[in-house]
Amino acid sequence: MESDSPLNHPVVHFLLCVSYLFVFLATIIGNLIILLVFFSQKRVRSVPNFFLANLTVADLFVGIFCVLQNAVNFVFQGHGRWPFGKVLCYSYIYVLHFIPNVSAGILVLVSVERLIAVLRPLRVRRAFSQKVLITSSAVVWLTSAVMNTPYVVASQFLEISDGNETYTICTRRHVEIYGFNLLKLVATINFIVWYAVPLVILLCIYATIGLVVSKAATITKHSANKLLPRSSWRSEASTGGVSVEKRRKVGRLAVGIVVAFAFFSLPRYVYFMWTVWRDPMAPRCLNCLQSVLQPISFLLLFFNAAVDPFLYAFLSTRFRQSIKETFHLGKVRESNIEQSSRVRRKVLNSELETGYEYHNHS
Repeated sequence: MESDSPLNHPVVHFLLCVSYLFVFLATIIGNLIILLVFFSQKRVRSVPNFFLANLTVADLFVGIFCVLQNAVNFVFQGHGRWPFGKVLCYSYIYVLHFIPNVSAGILVLVSVERLIAVLRPLRVRRAFSQKVLITSSAVVWLTSAVMNTPYVVASQFLEISDGNETYTICTRRHVEIYGFNLLKLVATINFIVWYAVPLVILLCIYATIGLVVSKAATITKHSANKLLPRSSWRSEASTGGVSVEKRRKVGRLAVGIVVAFAFFSLPRYVYFMWTVWRDPMAPRCLNCLQSVLQPISFLLLFFNAAVDPFLYAFLSTRFRQSIKETFHLGKVRESNIEQSSRVRRKVLNSELETGYEYHNHS
């Protein structure tokens, strides 16, 4: 009986409802704030932030077109029931696969740009011109849009009557085309192209960035030991090591990116691949733990869209300052920042000269 499903347990039902509402609000509010800052503050319109804007739009679409619809489908209306009609059923299943794939593609573009920025900082502007930015982003959106069109064919809208009431279900169906199971084929290809390959690329790129940052830190420390007296090492670390510290922040942010993408997306891919490759004629147990695992896997996938604004924007000093200015929470004066930078450069130059004199006299 459906009433015996774990989804109908009061505690489970309450926790899932609260979780869906939290993810929905966090996704909508967080990504709207990032878009507002991006369009109102010119200084955040850099190359990586252009990709951030694309990622933010994709995450916002997840919040608008997927989260509440998924909650209604699995929690609010009873497991599998769909009250929104046939057209929204087809579009929901399509967007549910299309948009997360866009996010994965944008993450790869961000990682490539940051790798070039670390290895060849003088070439990053030339490599990512305005034309390249628009073209690469458009390729990701169009490729994902085309590759997920088979889900429209595999979507299924059913009207079922049990004698007392008639309810509708929005689901997928197995379709055979030229001897190939369309649902299995597209699900497997999407898993490889939009999860496995991007994850490997992200790991390789950010591992390279980590090695470069570590090497730069070692070189900076070695140079300080040679050029500066022992009393000046601490001062040098706070001035000359600024660029190394910034790279370390990029590295820490990169770790968050990879972990969030890998952790929050994997459960949904694993569960979906299992449902696709299992025997379609085997009965589904709606009263087992499986009925809870399905919405949880969706929640984790959606939570990735909610946490992205914090990883890509709120951990950035420039974005935090821009958010404060946008909402008049306190303005940061550029003149003070520039003056502080000039003071730091003067201190560094003075200490370097002192270091050279100390080294020569010794």
